[in-house]
Amino acid sequence: MVATVTVFSTGAISRFESLTSGFWAATGLDTIDTVLSKHIGDLSISFHTLSTNVLSDDNNLTDNFDEQQIQCALEVLKIAGIVKRNLISIEEKTKDRLRVLAGRMGATIDQENALIEGLSQRTKSADLVPDALSAVEIETILATTVCGGDEDRESSKNSPSVQVLQKLSGSTQNGGSDDLLFPKSADSLKRLVNSCQTFVFDISSAIPFKHLKDMSSLPTWGQEESMWSTTTSDSYGTLPQAYITQVGEHMLALVQALEPFASDKEGLQLASSVMQDVGHVSDKLWRKFAHAINAESDDSEFVSMIRQGDVVKDFILNFTENRFDEDEEDDEFDSAAQVFCNQWLDVVCSAVTGVMLEQTMRVKKLTRKGCDHLSVDFNYIVNVLTALGVSGHPHPLLMHIAELARMSSEDLQTRILESADDGFGIRNTEARIALMRGIPLN
Repeated sequence: MVATVTVFSTGAISRFESLTSGFWAATGLDTIDTVLSKHIGDLSISFHTLSTNVLSDDNNLTDNFDEQQIQCALEVLKIAGIVKRNLISIEEKTKDRLRVLAGRMGATIDQENALIEGLSQRTKSADLVPDALSAVEIETILATTVCGGDEDRESSKNSPSVQVLQKLSGSTQNGGSDDLLFPKSADSLKRLVNSCQTFVFDISSAIPFKHLKDMSSLPTWGQEESMWSTTTSDSYGTLPQAYITQVGEHMLALVQALEPFASDKEGLQLASSVMQDVGHVSDKLWRKFAHAINAESDDSEFVSMIRQGDVVKDFILNFTENRFDEDEEDDEFDSAAQVFCNQWLDVVCSAVTGVMLEQTMRVKKLTRKGCDHLSVDFNYIVNVLTALGVSGHPHPLLMHIAELARMSSEDLQTRILESADDGFGIRNTEARIALMRGIPLN
């Protein structure tokens, strides 16, 4: 289908040129744009449908991790990259042809006007009548006669058709036009890129989401301490629970799943060209967290600010920022591969963080033992995300909640009662933890 888009566009433009020689350009390009955008839109729908089918309950995608699943999913980014590259190429080549047509049309108009003026004056008429006309000249003269208006016959400078071609090709006197020749196709391309990004994200995050979806209802949070301290956990300390260790193992394995794809230079270039704004795939999960803490807003800008974490650093406990220095000796390709892998690790880490925070806010009761488990689980995922070495992770709120779970009831109560509303939901988060622990705030 990708090849069909290119062949159709090239052929349609050639037929348009043969039939009109550049007249009615806006109408012709709009028709091509409409058909082209439909082709790209159908491709976008196919990936959306594929994502839905792959993640259905009938498939076992979330049962076991398979690196091949990630690498196959990443191939769709190459397809989106090819479509983007071809659309840019079609746009540039079309503008080049429009410039040629504008020059040809203007020359024909001026030639005809000179011929008519010479014949009317009956001077040197023999010199003005050409001995022969090329096929292109005949084609342009016929097109001007059939498609041109009266204004097109006066002069090339005042011809509306020439001016339209110059504007569309970006060759106007005021420095050119930045308008796209195929705006509908550009919008369809954006939807295609979003569909491909979402598809890869769904495959990459399916396993951790499976283990986190019932986190809020785990009986561990309401577990009471053993009176006799005879269990393994009481003897050797509280250990991370199975659900969070499976999430952590997946995050670490994801690195090895991404690297083989990023080692292909040509494929990496295509995929990287459609990675802009990939962070949007995790916004919906952070919006759920905003709802869970009754945040003042849930618009895209507010959600994005919380997701990035910079705005909350001044309001949390014992925050330590991890900084990772880039290796200056890495060559350009190695850096590009690392950037690509880190982009996907970033969005998956962000999504996992958002789900954990949202699920935690929906826990109904936290006993002292439940707080121990919560603190250990959060510290475990903090260590995993730190080991990945991705900038911006772990999110400050993960460390903050781990600290809140360890705080004494009196200290947490005092902190909440004495703190002002921060505007980012941090106080609401703390109040929600206190409510789970049964700490009064009056």
